[in-house]
Amino acid sequence: MIHANTSFISQPSTRCLILCLLILLFVPRGADAKITFSAYGSIYVMNDDGSGRRRLTDNQFWEFGPSWSPDGTQIAFERSLEKDIQKCQLFIMNADGTNQQQLTHTGKTNRNPTWSPDGQYLAFNSDRNGDTEIYVMDLENRTVKQLTGLQKNSGSHEAHWSPDGKEFVYTRFISVPAGLHPVNIWIMSADGTNQRPLLPDPAPGDPLAFRVYPHWSPDGKQILYLESKGQLEDPVKRFIIQRKNGVKRRIDITKKIGGDWVGSGLCWMDDGRAFLFSAGRLDVPKAKEHHDIYRYEIEDGKLRRLTTHPSNDIQPDWVQGALPVSPQGKLPMQWGDIKAVYDVEVALEVEKQTVNQTPRPAERVHRKPVDTP
Repeated sequence: MIHANTSFISQPSTRCLILCLLILLFVPRGADAKITFSAYGSIYVMNDDGSGRRRLTDNQFWEFGPSWSPDGTQIAFERSLEKDIQKCQLFIMNADGTNQQQLTHTGKTNRNPTWSPDGQYLAFNSDRNGDTEIYVMDLENRTVKQLTGLQKNSGSHEAHWSPDGKEFVYTRFISVPAGLHPVNIWIMSADGTNQRPLLPDPAPGDPLAFRVYPHWSPDGKQILYLESKGQLEDPVKRFIIQRKNGVKRRIDITKKIGGDWVGSGLCWMDDGRAFLFSAGRLDVPKAKEHHDIYRYEIEDGKLRRLTTHPSNDIQPDWVQGALPVSPQGKLPMQWGDIKAVYDVEVALEVEKQTVNQTPRPAERVHRKPVDTP
């Protein structure tokens, strides 16, 4: 055991060197950002390379749609408290799964939470007043304001805040006389005004188009979304990176992924140099169908599959600068050893954020089948 009053560590330069060495030994390199996603109907996190996979919620309920807070300290998500998994309420929790709090208590559906850039508000879609529309909650006083569907029934969802907090991009169902409703990307001001389509809504007779999962780029200059267009039996599926002035970049990953596929989530990562998406292969035997999470490098077109589990790994979300993912209980012990040498502010902060990694029990309304990996 090293004693704090020894001459060896009394020299500032030596003490600094010891701290740096301990950090390098105990904290995973290249793991200063994390991915959260849904798998087996629970919320998970992992490192950028797919390592460090860990479940945060305790498998009692069906949970989907995780979304990081801007500072990486909290995750918002959907939880179904009933047998119908479409009837969801919104929750938030700490990044380690503790302190789970229910935010909504009404409507059949409250889904797709997304944080404002300052972390003070949460946008989501809900059917509390009939059609599915977009709402914003003030997290301090839990008041809710409806933004879409006030003039007429439109059906809007999947809102995503612009980095400056001034606008939303979102998806909107297009009314047609009969058949499937196309889905288009729309933009509006943060207060719900100035609602307009990013692209012209499809006219009657146009090829069927579904544009989903819209996300602003970190610099606010581009919007990323998934487009499925053409015949319903054999649509063309591509990722689109589009500037507000209409300039597009189309990315087709069908050959790289190895066959026909369907998407189940999308987000930017690495300051806009890459994006994450989840997808499942449609041309494999039914028993082998499952969704995995992939990383696509925009500059060189490199595609890497991050998960290979038999579960459906869906709806990834990435945050800059979150704490490294480590096994439960391991990181606090390591930082405790460092703190025993001498007290440093950063060590106290890490210890505080990782001291209790056991999720707080929630009221058991129903239990889903346990099929954890």
